[in-house]
Amino acid sequence: MIEAAVSAAAGGACAGSAALLYCAEKLPGLKKVTGKLHTDRVQAVLIATASAGMVATPVGGWWNETVNSVNGWAVSSVGEWTGLIITGIPALFAVGIFANDLATRRVEHRTRIVAAVLPVLVSTIPGPIGEGVQSFLAWVVTKVGTLVAGAFGVA
Repeated sequence: MIEAAVSAAAGGACAGSAALLYCAEKLPGLKKVTGKLHTDRVQAVLIATASAGMVATPVGGWWNETVNSVNGWAVSSVGEWTGLIITGIPALFAVGIFANDLATRRVEHRTRIVAAVLPVLVSTIPGPIGEGVQSFLAWVVTKVGTLVAGAFGVA
């Protein structure tokens, strides 16, 4: 289960910042500046942080609990290996897409969508690989959330 790595207020600040950067990216005069600042990558990380911050809300907690319940059901009723195929492999695929898009700087709308569901998806990856991916994502999200919360003066 995902722990609330950042507060809901910091998650909201990250979501607002990502939206502002997205809009700035579309403006003709700022397009060159946003390209040099890699704001597309920043948007994807801010969206992932905002999504992780939403886990701190009641709706986010419900969503996280539901996904983990489905994962538990798939593993227990269908079998461990089939459950891994149903839940873990798509999550690893999404992590791969997200990392590849950030590395190759091909951040598109699909990258932003994957960033939004990434914190919940990584909780479905079983075993030490899942723990490692969750720990790394939690570390990144916590650092970004702390920076954004400090910039906006949010707790």
